[in-house]
Amino acid sequence: MKTIINTLLLTIFIVYLNHPVASAQAGTDLYAAVSFNVGQHIGKLRSVVVKLGPEKEGLLMIYSADKEIDPWEEMFYPPTDRVKMAMYTRDGNLLWKKELGPGVINGIWFMPVYPFDLDGDGTDEIYFVNNIDSVHVLSYHSRRLEALNSRTGETTGQWPWKKYFDGTLSHTYRFFILGGYAGDEPVLVTAHGTYGRMGLQAWSRNMEKRWELVVEEDEAGARGSHMCPVVDINDDGTDELLWGERCINIDNGKYLFVADRDRYNGHSDVIQPTLNRVNNRWYIFTCRESGDKGEIKPRVAMFDDKGQRVWTALKKGHMDMGWTAQTGADGSATAFSISRGAKVAGPSGFYRTNVVEYAWDAYSGKKKKLPFEAYNTVPVDLDGDGLHEFASAQGEQADRYVYDLNGKKLGFLGDHAYIAMASKFMNLPGEQLLCYYPDGTVKIWAYRNAEDNDIAKKRYSNPYYNLSQRLTATGYNIVNLGGL
Repeated sequence: MKTIINTLLLTIFIVYLNHPVASAQAGTDLYAAVSFNVGQHIGKLRSVVVKLGPEKEGLLMIYSADKEIDPWEEMFYPPTDRVKMAMYTRDGNLLWKKELGPGVINGIWFMPVYPFDLDGDGTDEIYFVNNIDSVHVLSYHSRRLEALNSRTGETTGQWPWKKYFDGTLSHTYRFFILGGYAGDEPVLVTAHGTYGRMGLQAWSRNMEKRWELVVEEDEAGARGSHMCPVVDINDDGTDELLWGERCINIDNGKYLFVADRDRYNGHSDVIQPTLNRVNNRWYIFTCRESGDKGEIKPRVAMFDDKGQRVWTALKKGHMDMGWTAQTGADGSATAFSISRGAKVAGPSGFYRTNVVEYAWDAYSGKKKKLPFEAYNTVPVDLDGDGLHEFASAQGEQADRYVYDLNGKKLGFLGDHAYIAMASKFMNLPGEQLLCYYPDGTVKIWAYRNAEDNDIAKKRYSNPYYNLSQRLTATGYNIVNLGGL
């Protein structure tokens, strides 16, 4: 009997040691620097860094019990829980909490959120799309651009949300809010549409309209993307918005260029600015979903900072998701994307079938083979060496491990972990991961032996870094910083 008991205990001990949570906590440098609970079940949570005043930042959480609700008719479902917005300190203390009305949908396209100091007082306002109709969740007449005081959560302004077209549910309910700078002057941009007709408006202080740009459905050039990066691509002191392959001056709404204007009129899932560290020039990585007319167009393309093709790849495939990442001490980078078959979504989350992974050298287009499954990963520089690691926790099909470029597992984020942010938002070396869990827990993961080198410090100080951090609650912009 004693032998049997000892054997059983040994078996339990071995299982414990090999359990991912135990091994991650005991055998790696990945650790939870902060942990707190929002007090309810979480289906979907977004988070974004907010400037609360001089030298003071908060972490805004936007969440409900519902998973992401997508406007495509085959994915949309009625919300079951009200959306909450809650501001926390970086050490997990609640500053304020606000429950929105029953007409607000927990979906990134229905309700983008963007923190921005448009009035120049040194503190961000929080801009989001609200629905003030408590009964009709799809009401457009009741859509408002709303501004909140970021220190209290109180409403400071509301303005009608402009409708640029009538179409399918999927086309009509896709909204963006973003911002950038014309010199030192802040410019807020609100936008409607992704696939057909699209409209963008820019606003100066006091919500004075600065410019308006309408892209007609049959107009030459690409449609919008699920990403909306803002970057000073020509280093002239004024930012540009990458609206799909359209590069728009944020000061006046004029095109700097439209890449492949007469070659492509479809929708690219991925638009990723990527800084070539060797020549200090920006490149633009694109992964295309739709839009072929006539000859077969490339499904993946890399452009330079003038909108000229550098390389292309793949003649077919529904490209969906992707990133670039800084992966070589010599300045080399990696580009990644997937093609997929069907995609389904609902109260259980998003699932894709027939996923095929592709990777390339970012500047030559030479094919690469990654030593880990990169689908559902987010690039993040946890150790502060200026190169990226990869956290697999972006969707339901992720394995929740963190990998280095050689495929080594650096740690486990826990069962059912989902990433909401991947950047430097704590007073700690390296970048951090903000993950949420269905039981309401939020954990901020960091790397115990991280040390920021000069390359990492240069990344953090680049204006694109701050602009990208603001975009994690609007569009699919969580991977943007992989390109820097």
